[in-house]
Amino acid sequence: MSNAFKYTPVNGRINLKFSIEYKAVKTLNITIVNTGKGIPKEKMESLFDRFFLSDTNRALDNDMFRTGIGLAYTKKLVTVLRGEILVSSIPNKETIFTILVPCGEESFSEKEMDAEISPILISHHLKNILEEIPTKSDETPNKISSLEVLEDNRKTILIVEDEKEIHLFLNDLLDEKYKIMTAYNGLEALEIIENQIPDIIISDVMMPIMDGVELCKKIKTNIKTCHIPFIMLTAKDSVVHRIEGLESGANSYIPKPFYPDHLLVRIQKLLEEKELILKHFTQDTLVENIATLPINNEEKDFIKKIIEIIRKNIINENLQSLFIEKELGISNSQLYRKTKQIFGLTPGDLIRTIRLKHAAELLRKNIFTVSEVCYQSGFNNRSYFYREFKKMYATTPKNYQLKYILKN
Repeated sequence: MSNAFKYTPVNGRINLKFSIEYKAVKTLNITIVNTGKGIPKEKMESLFDRFFLSDTNRALDNDMFRTGIGLAYTKKLVTVLRGEILVSSIPNKETIFTILVPCGEESFSEKEMDAEISPILISHHLKNILEEIPTKSDETPNKISSLEVLEDNRKTILIVEDEKEIHLFLNDLLDEKYKIMTAYNGLEALEIIENQIPDIIISDVMMPIMDGVELCKKIKTNIKTCHIPFIMLTAKDSVVHRIEGLESGANSYIPKPFYPDHLLVRIQKLLEEKELILKHFTQDTLVENIATLPINNEEKDFIKKIIEIIRKNIINENLQSLFIEKELGISNSQLYRKTKQIFGLTPGDLIRTIRLKHAAELLRKNIFTVSEVCYQSGFNNRSYFYREFKKMYATTPKNYQLKYILKN
């Protein structure tokens, strides 16, 4: 309509027609016809490109047909609605745009027909259109295949929210990149976490049975779960409520209504902070540098506790996960999930890695022989020690020691 008014000459004519067609499927037909100079046939295929400029070989700039982003945007809108847009033109006479949109129930899914859900789906589609993100139907088989490969390694997000619409919106926003678990109050969330630890939690504040503030406090004061990043969503935007959320241990506080990109970036940054822990762990000065990690105090305390337990008992040949479980007062499955979550290692791998780091520290000091270092690090099998040390440091213990002797 905008283009019709723009390019119709003085005393020209614009016709707008709506009709319902009953063919293979029930279809809404919208036709816009305007008189004027028309559009050359060879330019038709480019009309829906953004910022297309059709030079019709006329001297005046006003005679050039520009599309800007309007037609490209319109075409994507029509595509989202499962329709198509057609154009034809007769030079120096008229241009006809026709939009065909299916409007029968058989053309849409139950989810799309739901009066409560469809506005949320459409709003997300609009966001995708504006950002030129391809919809699933536009993806090539290769892209789909790569997503399937990615799926096994996706991080898990637990959404705790009592409103169905927000659940659906967040699921639609996040489910391609993350695995989603859902709960409708804090108590349900705790039951889910007993069986599976999520990588991040997104929770509303106001919920029945157990609200988000109480849930966050329970999560952050429990050694099994204190490491999980917690994002709090709420319609309350006052400073008092922000303080209440942050005092409960929340890593981030986002008031409703929120921009989808704000939430997506916050999730990404919190997960990146988790990766920094793994990066620090590859260094031999983890405990010394732990204060610089961008994590909460409870998580730092857990890291300190488990490393100190291993280091204090490093010579003990019986130092295994059972020993750590008793020291921390947690079960085998809880210790396994937590060490995997924080360090990316099983308890056994974590013990071995800290033993090897301790061995490397002793070798750098050059006080003991390699054999002495082996036993002082808790290894009772020298060949096993050599093999594992070389895997980690890409050199033998002896050569590692010599390298630091030469440096000093």
